[in-house]
Amino acid sequence: MPLAVAGGTRTTCAGATAKVSDHMKFVINQYVQDAMRFTPGTVTVKSGCTLTFAFATPKQDEPHSLSIVNQSDLPKTAAQMENCKICGQIRAKLVKHPAQPPGPNNPVVHWIMNVGKPGLDAPGDSIVIFEAKGSPPGRRSMTIRVSAPAGKILYFMCGLHSWMQGKIVVT
Repeated sequence: MPLAVAGGTRTTCAGATAKVSDHMKFVINQYVQDAMRFTPGTVTVKSGCTLTFAFATPKQDEPHSLSIVNQSDLPKTAAQMENCKICGQIRAKLVKHPAQPPGPNNPVVHWIMNVGKPGLDAPGDSIVIFEAKGSPPGRRSMTIRVSAPAGKILYFMCGLHSWMQGKIVVT
């Protein structure tokens, strides 16, 4: 419903949230199953509205990015995930030493990376959440405007955990 403002009308803008959920399951000497994921995997956001990227629970401290990529860059096989070229490119922009995991000796240097218009609208745009003991103060959540036009689908992934993938449907 439009809101009346001086000189015209303004539409309301309800933002959306994508959370990082994690759960690890293992059986000694058999397997480890890492269930880190974005929830929901598909987020619908109105163009010009905001997206909040946050941890799902208070005790999470693993670093994550929500990085816009071309759909063709999303790894689809185990081999592609283990040798993820786009992940290296994302890490190179976000942390001091891309070959090392973020932490006390490898700080996040860019919490927000914008390559297009301000906000999420183009491959290369990224935001990071991270809060680990011994690290510089981080961010448990980040909110950013989705500036892509209505009708666009933005594909995203975590540049640090290549199996974490999703999409933003812009309306």
